[in-house]
Amino acid sequence: MLNRKTLPIFLATVFLAVGVSACSLVSGDANGGELDGVGRIPGNDFVGVATLPPNLASDVKFPKLEGAVLGSVAQGNNLLMIGDSIMASISKRYGNEACGLMVPQGWNVALEAEAGQFAEFASKVLDRRWSEGWDAVVIGLGSNYDGNKERYRTAMEKAIARVSPLPILLVNTTEFRSKQAEVNAIIEELVAAHENISLLDWRTISATRSLRSNDGIHPSPDGRVVLATAIARAVGIAPTAPGDCMKVYFQDDSRVLQGVMPTTTALGMGASTTLAGNSTSSPVPVATTIPAVATTVATVPATTLPVATTVVIATTIATPTSAAHAG
Repeated sequence: MLNRKTLPIFLATVFLAVGVSACSLVSGDANGGELDGVGRIPGNDFVGVATLPPNLASDVKFPKLEGAVLGSVAQGNNLLMIGDSIMASISKRYGNEACGLMVPQGWNVALEAEAGQFAEFASKVLDRRWSEGWDAVVIGLGSNYDGNKERYRTAMEKAIARVSPLPILLVNTTEFRSKQAEVNAIIEELVAAHENISLLDWRTISATRSLRSNDGIHPSPDGRVVLATAIARAVGIAPTAPGDCMKVYFQDDSRVLQGVMPTTTALGMGASTTLAGNSTSSPVPVATTIPAVATTVATVPATTLPVATTVVIATTIATPTSAAHAG
């Protein structure tokens, strides 16, 4: 196996206009449109990669990416992201941090993530969407882990085998409990065994307590900005442009208890519904594994979102009888 190198990531400036701090773009260098560790800039329509807003930059330091920046090795700009509630929290049905940062970098982003999903979810998403043609894949699964190391490894290896040799970014997990170290060890082994896989060290980044919510697992509002920025830096500039925030199919966040997911809704994304403790694009799916859901519907003034009418659904979900999902 070839020796792996840790690549530095060039810092430019991007400000997120949807649901997070405002950002801007700066010009690249004069060396033929190349950014160190990022790759060729595909024209003059965008020329930067994401960095943290000033209020976070002084307190949060990103570890070096292990492996290649995805944009430097991908052949196109179609990016499929797969995850659990950690990644779902930056989707367009909430604050839209992922698309808000990566679309300006030229990526067509499809973020398929649902709360409470285990590693097998990756294959479920690939079964549905792989035929569409992708150029790079981000996988962040492992916060929901039952302690069965072989089950987790097998599920991840199955997804990796299907995606390879395309570039893959694995995002490891916050070590909010001791057995998450097992998950992260397996992720590191997978990265070491495959030259096409890069590793984003969310474990180290999320060790900063202010980046996690009260449960110690899910990203806080600042944590969501940091997570999206870290992923955007790891994928870098897409080799082609322009980018878009693509349609998604997996949006069921009902596997976790009320109040876990963000309460903010992305602006400018069209009509949306707001659950008590959750926000999601209409229609709102309900997992069949969760007991009956009681809903009440009321209208609120149109000024709460940039659409004519907003529907607010107050949802009460009975506590699941099975083991609790972390994310």
